[in-house]
Amino acid sequence: MPNQARVVARLADFPDGTMRQVEVDGAKILLVRRGDDVFAMAGTCPHAGGPLAEGILDGDRVVCPWHKAAFCITSGACLEPPAVDGLLHIPVGIRDGEVVLAPEPPVQAQPALPAARDPRRFVIIGGGGAGATAAQTLREEGFAGEIAMIDQDGELPYDRTLLSKYVLSGADAGEKSPLQDEAFYRHHAIERIHGTVRMLDPKARIIVLEDGTTRVYDAALIATGGAPVRPSFPGAHLEHVFVLRNRADARHLVDVAVPGRKVVVVGASFIGMEVAASLRERGLEVTVVADQRAPFEPQLGAEIGTIFRKMHEAEGVAFRLNRRVDRVTGEGMVAGVVLTDGEELAADLVVVGLGVRLQTGFLQGVPLREDGGVDVDAELRLADGLHAAGDIAAFPLQGDGPTVRVEHWRVAEQHGRLAARNMLGAGRHYVAVPYFWTIQFSKRLDYVGHGSGSDELIVRGDTEAPEFIAYYRRDGRIVAAAGWNRDQDMAALIALMDQKRDWTLDELHPVGSSPSAVLATRPHETA
Repeated sequence: MPNQARVVARLADFPDGTMRQVEVDGAKILLVRRGDDVFAMAGTCPHAGGPLAEGILDGDRVVCPWHKAAFCITSGACLEPPAVDGLLHIPVGIRDGEVVLAPEPPVQAQPALPAARDPRRFVIIGGGGAGATAAQTLREEGFAGEIAMIDQDGELPYDRTLLSKYVLSGADAGEKSPLQDEAFYRHHAIERIHGTVRMLDPKARIIVLEDGTTRVYDAALIATGGAPVRPSFPGAHLEHVFVLRNRADARHLVDVAVPGRKVVVVGASFIGMEVAASLRERGLEVTVVADQRAPFEPQLGAEIGTIFRKMHEAEGVAFRLNRRVDRVTGEGMVAGVVLTDGEELAADLVVVGLGVRLQTGFLQGVPLREDGGVDVDAELRLADGLHAAGDIAAFPLQGDGPTVRVEHWRVAEQHGRLAARNMLGAGRHYVAVPYFWTIQFSKRLDYVGHGSGSDELIVRGDTEAPEFIAYYRRDGRIVAAAGWNRDQDMAALIALMDQKRDWTLDELHPVGSSPSAVLATRPHETA
């Protein structure tokens, strides 16, 4: 950061409504011009180091091109996850038509410390993305009462998505994890409790832990997520049959994932495919078994799933599709996997990714959905004084749409932020369009909206390159989009689909144009 006033640009050379990156003393700084004003802030996203100058401007916010975190250009505050920290914001002046960075030290948006004591007691059950973000947001909003966060893993909240994407491969992720350090929780008086909840009674507002400890609450958030489904086929008890939920699971798997060993991955959804890519990068021989025509077929459709299959095959991954596991063989330890058609695959390890079992059994007097989730309203409220967030929460899509449940990291963090504010009485609705990403062999696919593999698919771009946006159309309107190597356009699609819900394809992505160009022509609200 500059230790003296520094001229970094001429206003005449800096068009209105644009942004650029400059370097000052080796630090990357983002400049944004809006009318006669220029704003300056740190130029890289604190989540994973994404270059913000390559993102998009959406009104008073800049959106990271990589994982779509958003920040206020006037304050540096974090507006959307997966980032959990704001940007360093640097004072700027205009002098004789030149943009001058002031020498004062930058100010970083930080959670406010509690002021006067608040008698209310808030409890958060779950220490994943939703729970941790909720605790942080409560302090950011000025809540000065008790915050207790109960988590059965007992670790600092961390980015669980890194387990399948990076930890198994041994690659450096770059994403911030843990989300905050121990000093953060001490400084903000957030009590972390290692334990398992046995019962929650919403009417009495009492929580009972397995060790008999009780907690009485004024408001509570349930963000317990899910545990991996354990396979029921014979041999699933053998040593070296794994599921992946937490760091301990990942450590045990890495310990035996010796290059050259053979691994069978059961399941071709997000966990299965990311595990397959990571273990192949580690040097194992990988075979994926799944009872579907292509990876991700239920979510993305067979055409997009086939792109993933070809990419994996080019890296040496083998597939057994439209096949199921009959049993795992071995004496005490895995030796092979027998499929229902009789084929036997040699195996040293088996990793199972067949979905999750939602952790809601401790709720007393609360109706559960068939899948174990809970229905919440647009404010993520489950009952008076009780909210739910993340994987377990079935919510009205964009505030008043069909009830959906989404098992993705960014949505969980958004839920946590909103639920925290509503625990304080804000009364806000969750209206954001869902977004997620998957990374395999260093290639990222972004997905915006909520569609299915059975929706009509229209592709703009080249699926062979691949560089494309695949649109999912239902009843004449676009309900979702999946993009490969289209960072800015996918960021623009989030903004556009947040603004309007009944897009036609020609409105959203005219032939010869792009979503980024469409966004640039629309009026924007301030952050």
